[in-house]
Amino acid sequence: MNAETSDGDPTAAGHQDDLDSARHQGRLEAAVFDSRLRAVEEAERKYRDARLVLERADGEPTVRPVVQADAAIVERLRRNIDQLAEFQLAVNRSRAWRLIQMLRRIVGRAW
Repeated sequence: MNAETSDGDPTAAGHQDDLDSARHQGRLEAAVFDSRLRAVEEAERKYRDARLVLERADGEPTVRPVVQADAAIVERLRRNIDQLAEFQLAVNRSRAWRLIQMLRRIVGRAW
């Protein structure tokens, strides 16, 4: 009797060996990739920690203070948000929008 399996297919055993070998190779490659990734992450973490320690040793604050330019940007963004909110309200209150939504409800696609 040769290397046949119980179902009578002589190539099934070889195919299973190939699958097992591929799985094993995949696990090895994953382990190598994982160890390299951990090494890179550890190096980045050490660099970041060293930079934070040096910044504190120099006496400079780690959080920069808010300057006038930042306050102006924040105010401009708030105005933009207010304008967009007003526009949305105007669209939602418009007759055309309500008509479109009524027609979409009839068809079954209400927003």
